[in-house]
Amino acid sequence: MGARRDGRCGSEMQLKSKVVAAMAAIFFCLFAVEGYLDYRQISAEVLTRTHQPQVGQTDNPTAAAPLGTDSLSHIKQQMMAILIERAVIYAVGLLLIFIALSWLLNKSLLSPVTRLKQVALELARGNYLAADKLPDNDELTHVSQAFKRMAAEIAKREQAVNRQKGLYAALSQTSKTILRNSSPQVLFERVCDIAVTFGGFNAAWVGEVNTIGKTVQPIASAGINLQTLKACQFDIDLSDPQADSPLAISVYGKCPSVVDEVDADPGKTPWHRLARLSGGRSAAVFPIVVHQQVVAALNVYAQERHYFTITVHDLLDEMVNDLAFAIENYERNQAHQAAHESLEVSSKQLEDVYKQMSLLLESTGEGIFGIDEHGLCTFINKAAAAMLDYSQEELLNQPIHKCVRMFDEAGKSFNRAVLHRGEAVQVKDESFLRKNETLFPVEYSTYPILEEGRFKGSVTVFRDVTSTRSMMREMRFLATHDSLTHLLNRHAFDQRLRQAFSNSKDHGIQHVLLYMDLDQFKLVNDTCGHVAGDMMLRQLSHRLQRTINGNDILARLGGDEFGLLMENCELDQAQRLANKICSVVKDYRFSWEGRTFSTGVSIGIFAIGPTTESPHSALSSADAACYVAKDMGRNRIHVFQPYDEEINRQQGEMRWVSRIESAIDHQRFSLLQQPIMSLRSTAIGDEHIEVLLRMQDERGKQIMPGAFIPAAERYNIMGSLDRWVIGHAFKWLSENPQRLEELGLCAINLSGQSLGDGNLHEYILTQLRKYDLPAEKISFEITETAVVSRLDQAARFISLLKRRGFRFALDDFGTGMSSFSYLKRLPVDYLKIDGSFVCNMLNDPVDKAMVESINEIGHLMGLQTIAEYVESDQILEQLIDIGVDYAQGYGVVRPSPLLAAGSGPVNAA
Repeated sequence: MGARRDGRCGSEMQLKSKVVAAMAAIFFCLFAVEGYLDYRQISAEVLTRTHQPQVGQTDNPTAAAPLGTDSLSHIKQQMMAILIERAVIYAVGLLLIFIALSWLLNKSLLSPVTRLKQVALELARGNYLAADKLPDNDELTHVSQAFKRMAAEIAKREQAVNRQKGLYAALSQTSKTILRNSSPQVLFERVCDIAVTFGGFNAAWVGEVNTIGKTVQPIASAGINLQTLKACQFDIDLSDPQADSPLAISVYGKCPSVVDEVDADPGKTPWHRLARLSGGRSAAVFPIVVHQQVVAALNVYAQERHYFTITVHDLLDEMVNDLAFAIENYERNQAHQAAHESLEVSSKQLEDVYKQMSLLLESTGEGIFGIDEHGLCTFINKAAAAMLDYSQEELLNQPIHKCVRMFDEAGKSFNRAVLHRGEAVQVKDESFLRKNETLFPVEYSTYPILEEGRFKGSVTVFRDVTSTRSMMREMRFLATHDSLTHLLNRHAFDQRLRQAFSNSKDHGIQHVLLYMDLDQFKLVNDTCGHVAGDMMLRQLSHRLQRTINGNDILARLGGDEFGLLMENCELDQAQRLANKICSVVKDYRFSWEGRTFSTGVSIGIFAIGPTTESPHSALSSADAACYVAKDMGRNRIHVFQPYDEEINRQQGEMRWVSRIESAIDHQRFSLLQQPIMSLRSTAIGDEHIEVLLRMQDERGKQIMPGAFIPAAERYNIMGSLDRWVIGHAFKWLSENPQRLEELGLCAINLSGQSLGDGNLHEYILTQLRKYDLPAEKISFEITETAVVSRLDQAARFISLLKRRGFRFALDDFGTGMSSFSYLKRLPVDYLKIDGSFVCNMLNDPVDKAMVESINEIGHLMGLQTIAEYVESDQILEQLIDIGVDYAQGYGVVRPSPLLAAGSGPVNAA
């Protein structure tokens, strides 16, 4: 359209030019014709006058007198006068026409150009609204529209620049405030003022976090009344729906929380109500983290929706980081100031100390004496004289090394290197001889006194270490014995066990190892406290010592576990003693503050012989036998047998631990997917899958989770496996965007151990940001038994992640009828009906009724239901009739590898 308008304007200009040229030609022709006609008329008049007869001339009409010079001159003069008059008239007419055409040209072209020039000047002055004054239809419409677009873009950029300038100014003002090293309270008040004055926010306030009471108390504000803020109760306990706000999420997650549209946010907490009343259309919360703890939170409200762009977010994040640094620096400065004040006090005290030096030398418990270059004693304090059994007067000005003989442990005389070479000497294993000829152990240090490099004497400081040597003996005892029970400790017992193993190998002698674990000891610890538990252990240790033979080696291996090594002993004899120990412990009663407790002991027995592999295997086998004794009912014994199925199971689980760790290290885990079919919808985007974990052994054979998950749970390594699955599942979703678009939900299983991991939600959020995934497409499945045993932890964990958009499913639901009472406290989205009911519902009406009741209650609570273990079409049809939402099982679709884009199955690589 712009090109057509340019062509039209050009055509109009050419037409106007042609009109001007044509008018000029017409004027010139008219001027020439009128000049010629005037010339003819004048010439005729002259000829007429010339042909008239004059006086005295004969009347001869045919005889004409010729034109004279005067007549020609007269004609020329008349013609010139007429031509000049005509030229002036025509020139004035042509000028008037030119002026008229110029006015028309200015009206049609120069006037719009002038308006454009004025608008350009207004834009240069920063008045971007001036572009609205340009007309929409004129000769320069395309230029006007370009000016309007340019003005709008410049205004938008100017607005963004001004916003950034304001934030940079706020950041600069914050830095200046920080440099003044103000207290946190003053700093928070100033930062709120800066955010409103320079940052362009409607309002800002800072709240102090009380982690014990789980509240946030406003302490500074700007743009909003502080008393109004203090009247609000800002709870941050995420288990309470009234506290589920961006403020609580930011405090617990230690990360900023942004609400781009306050009016559209459905939250009903006091924080949401305050955000709406503030007049802001978007809001954000930035936590202030000091020493890894959130101490306060900065809340800001902006007039525009979606105000918190990446640049604004980063600048505010930098501002709160500066605040955290300022608080830490203020605390350090306060500490430095206190230290400086303490140093000044110490400096003043130093003078007093110097004045009292002589008194201190006399009052110190260590012996101090000095000699000159000749070996004569120049000073000695009372402590030194007393320890040597001399008076000070007896040793002053005497050769002290002759009066007081000093020997090392080999009986050699005092090391005189300090006297011969002027070197300092520090000795810990010598003895001094008293005046009464008795020796006592000492530690001493001798330092030379040098003057301009020449030896002028020495100072010796010594102390009696008789009590220290006794303490050393006690420490050596504690190094090999348990401080609580005074039995051998684990280290010393391992040494004795190695000696017994070597003795058995060399001489073929049999020894017996007993591994003992107290039953119900944790009950005493949890009920009465550790002091009561320690008392109980001491009493039981004394009873055990009185029960065993004098040559048997009893040790406390840790906690409530004991070891007993019976050297040169037969297995029958060891069994009899073990039964006796069980009886003694069973008959024991522990009383504490009016309460009485009984206990028992589980004992595993292992015979050490020439074929025993190692001391470690002996202890491990005895430990496994002890676990079997516990599993069989506690307070009993179990003798290790090489082909004992229970022992093999225990040891097998222990071997699984190393196999699992090896599989992680050698990238032998992989992920599978099993679709979850919707029974109500076939729409695109409603496809659900569950991610499953598989393990390959050393030969590449696939191992099902049922084989290694129990060992992983027993030995607390499920948390590592859960993190592995989360990280690789998120990576697969990120690398397959088309598959992510098709999926409605991707379900990932979490173990009960992971619910107790306080850092797991931070790991999940970190992975979410790393791979930039939509949280609403990810669901975590948690088994009912895991939730029931950790209800509070599960509720907090689910609340934290649901605020981010994640979904949750309660797996294996229905195994306990108490499930329904717990369900009301858990904000889950899906119920997975336990497969034990589903797979048998065709044959058992009770199982079918359980499926129907769980499905009905789930729907009443607004949850969607998923049936597991759907193995046939008949079961699928009944589930459709019942109204279950989703089905999963081999009868629907079998699991398949979770393939990466353009590659093989997803594994640790």
